[in-house]
Amino acid sequence: MTRFGIIGGGLMGHGIAVALAQAGHHVAVFDADPATLASLDERIARALERCAMPPAGAGPVTARITAAKTLSDMVVGVDAVLEAVPERLDVKQQVLDALEAKIPAVTPVWSNTSVLSLTEVGKGMRHPQRLVGVHWWNPPYVMPLVEVAPGAETDRRFVQEACDLLTGMGRTTVRLHRDVPGFIGNRLQFALVREALHLLEQDVCDPVTIDTVMRASLGLRWSSVGPMENADFIGLDLTRDILVSLAPHLSAAVTFPALDKPLDAGHRGRASGSGLLTWPPERGEEVAERLENGIRRNLVEP
Repeated sequence: MTRFGIIGGGLMGHGIAVALAQAGHHVAVFDADPATLASLDERIARALERCAMPPAGAGPVTARITAAKTLSDMVVGVDAVLEAVPERLDVKQQVLDALEAKIPAVTPVWSNTSVLSLTEVGKGMRHPQRLVGVHWWNPPYVMPLVEVAPGAETDRRFVQEACDLLTGMGRTTVRLHRDVPGFIGNRLQFALVREALHLLEQDVCDPVTIDTVMRASLGLRWSSVGPMENADFIGLDLTRDILVSLAPHLSAAVTFPALDKPLDAGHRGRASGSGLLTWPPERGEEVAERLENGIRRNLVEP
């Protein structure tokens, strides 16, 4: 594969385009929103600046990414297509239906869904055997992990092909045995988020304290030793004893009052200026920069 089409040029779509172009692939990006497409070049340039890429290196990368005005333009000559449209099942199914009418039956289709069942995403496809879940992490041009999973009808050769290409790009590629909503990373991440919200609802602490605890303990540990290795390290007997004692007190909630309250008041987080925390205008950019710098620090070998 040398040429990719990407449907959806937003947060993930443009970032994946940068990651693919950095690896030498050519990418055509289509988005149904003209404003999103019009800002593509600017956002790609900003991403490359954050990668600390000098202009001499950024030029060739930028040249490998083009904006396609229509879906038909995007699919010309592509070896594979990746959808990175909003995380709504109906939207993804509609996009895949339109896409399949324009590409050969053998062209691989990758879905960047992060929480939906890939099998459900592929329902109604003419050729669901070519659909592969390829979940990149944000920002894709910095985060090394890509999770790859089959749907119920996926031909495993398409999964292997995706894994081989991503590994060849230097990505940390993990292959799931089967389709599961949320892949691995988001299931782990949002189990922690659910417990954090539970602590707020029980008035144990405030949001800043939760972030402080995470960044000064688990965030430092988990970049070096994962939870399975740590369970063995401290001993499975101790791990079981802790779980037996603690598990009855952990949240199993499926509703989230700590989120409902600010949302009902119109507080959505960064985009609205407040949420669980306050967000003055400059904070979003500061957090994005801190996040990427922190990831890069953790990627540097000691």
